[in-house]
Amino acid sequence: MPLRSTGWTNRGWLEIVEFILSMCIDGSRKTHVMYRCNLNSKQINEYLDFLYQCSMLEKTPEHPNSKRYIYKTSKLGKEAIDSYHKLVSLFKKDPTFLS
Repeated sequence: MPLRSTGWTNRGWLEIVEFILSMCIDGSRKTHVMYRCNLNSKQINEYLDFLYQCSMLEKTPEHPNSKRYIYKTSKLGKEAIDSYHKLVSLFKKDPTFLS
């Protein structure tokens, strides 16, 4: 099995968080993030709410008096992306010990 950033299985929540934060660097709508991340509406709501409460995402109305929001990665969210990439790089060493 190929080694992923979360191990040898399906993606984990941390990988999903990094992908969402990366998708929202320039701002994105919820539906766009949901489809690109391959999540359902319940899952995307939970992730976006969590990231917003952690101050990793900012949300602003798409237009004045609009119910749709644009989600944008905050400075803290960008730091989280950088930290995630540093951690993943530690595990990208030659896995010859596995053979």
